[in-house]
Amino acid sequence: MAKDRSAGLGPTSLLQAASAGKVARHPSVVAGLVLDRAPVGLALIDANDRLLWANTALTELACPTGGELQGRNLNELFRPFVNLLGERGSYHTLSPGEDWQQAWLAVDDSASARLGLMSCVAFDRGADASLDAGTDPLMWLVTFVDLDADADAVLDRRHADIGNVASTWIFEDRLSHAFDRADRLGQRLGVMLVELHGLSRILVDHGGEMASRVSRRAGRRLVNVLRREDSVVQIDRERWGVLLEHPVTPETMQLVADRCLEALEPPFTLPGYQPALIEPRIGIVLCPEDGEETGELLAHAEKALEEAVPGGFAFYDGSLQRLMERQQRFRHELQEALMFPDQQFFLVYQPQFDLLTRRCCGLEALVRWRHPQRGEVAPAEFVALAADMQLVDRLDRWVLKEVVAQRRRWREAGSELGDWDISVNIHHRLLDQAGFDGRALDLYLRQLCESGAKGEAGAQEEAGGHYRHECLDWLCLEVDGAGLFEVGHRQSHLLRRIVALGVRLGVDGLGRSPVDLFGMASLPVTLGKLGPETLKTLADPSTSMRQSVAALMRCLEALEFVAVAVGVETAEQLDTIKALGLVRIQGRLVGAPLESEALVGWAASGAHPAIAI
Repeated sequence: MAKDRSAGLGPTSLLQAASAGKVARHPSVVAGLVLDRAPVGLALIDANDRLLWANTALTELACPTGGELQGRNLNELFRPFVNLLGERGSYHTLSPGEDWQQAWLAVDDSASARLGLMSCVAFDRGADASLDAGTDPLMWLVTFVDLDADADAVLDRRHADIGNVASTWIFEDRLSHAFDRADRLGQRLGVMLVELHGLSRILVDHGGEMASRVSRRAGRRLVNVLRREDSVVQIDRERWGVLLEHPVTPETMQLVADRCLEALEPPFTLPGYQPALIEPRIGIVLCPEDGEETGELLAHAEKALEEAVPGGFAFYDGSLQRLMERQQRFRHELQEALMFPDQQFFLVYQPQFDLLTRRCCGLEALVRWRHPQRGEVAPAEFVALAADMQLVDRLDRWVLKEVVAQRRRWREAGSELGDWDISVNIHHRLLDQAGFDGRALDLYLRQLCESGAKGEAGAQEEAGGHYRHECLDWLCLEVDGAGLFEVGHRQSHLLRRIVALGVRLGVDGLGRSPVDLFGMASLPVTLGKLGPETLKTLADPSTSMRQSVAALMRCLEALEFVAVAVGVETAEQLDTIKALGLVRIQGRLVGAPLESEALVGWAASGAHPAIAI
């Protein structure tokens, strides 16, 4: 933190510093120093944002009736323009930097402010005695370009409309700095141009006052759906530029565009006016795919905007646009399928084997999607998407219901499958008591069991009117490790109620993410599954990977966990697993997933593994 400064500094010493090359790397700053009497305000601030000196131009702009700026705080003098667009608290404090940004300059003895462009760059005084070398040599030079100079008027902050040239300048400046960061970090950039289609008609029919009010309200809506780290700049009355940095993918850009379109949905209702029926449209570009220069990227964004229909968005890359449209259709098809899951989803069951007894020791239920046009869809293509769409609890609920019903049918048919244990992998969101269809997971499981008990017992009630719940001691619920550790402690009471029903809990995907051993030890978990990713590392010729897996196995053994290796595909993996002391395995090498009818036949023929183990 810089020391407090009170020494007076003048433009002469600043020009001496400039001629010595101390700010020569900032041409705009040097130009501002030379044009001291132009409407370019300059000020020096310390590390505490306190003004040490201000030039005549800035003083006259802020103190038209006379006064001093020295000693004032930067955030008392300047406010960010984006404060007019959003209500977020973080936007109410200026964050000065090298990027040009719109800002309001407070005017003494007035409720109004001046609109301008502002930047802040480091100013190193070095050992120059004329700049008070006895204090910390680092200061900050603030430059303020007054955009109201030509009109010679002070803008009322309630009715400000930004000019096209100034806003484009700011957006291009921010984009230029973002290019530098993206090149340095090897990341993508995303740019959206958002336009209110039909606002010009409101301007003609109802005048500039209503058009401005609609524009400001649209800006507030837009800012409120974007992340705090995203940049949004109003380019003119009806258009905004949005800059998004890491993480940026076509999918994330589509999601952001959808949120913006939803936020800007008509009508815009204003007191004293008819509802404004305007529609937004958005043009989207990606860097480096659609351009690696600021001008090129913005030109392509304009073309994408021209292709977008009102109420929609368009990518500049036509093939990318078609890909996004296919993905959007896929999302809609998944949503429709989950409304009636019995019609398109089905279960397969993959056996697990005990290497000591060489017998099947249980099954894992796996969900599949039989798409009407695409055929069978693998879980990797739709489970994560269902989670992203907040629909995975609906899918998991159907899987649990179907597993309970299927095991009941096996028992009624006299199949030995009715006595086998079954594992079901569920998303950790299913443990959220508030989000599970208004019912906690243990209550839902209890109701599934009671419905089965009623059928088997012919509606014969036990004392107190309750039914047996022992039917769930065959069920194991597996949750991904990262998700379980995230919600496990928060939902510890729920987990214990589930275990009280006889259900066992397992942690899935061990080795895929950091393992919280203390967290696992404190949860009522009794099973750990090593996923295919972990098994693939065993092919590494170095001994370190196998030692890591062996260490994990010893930890699971110390916690008295049952360990299962999932995704066994090769004989080499099987040999390594045996050498590590793993007992339970699952994978296509020993048994492929089967539908119920095929599984019954396989069990009746002896339930043998596909190869000798």
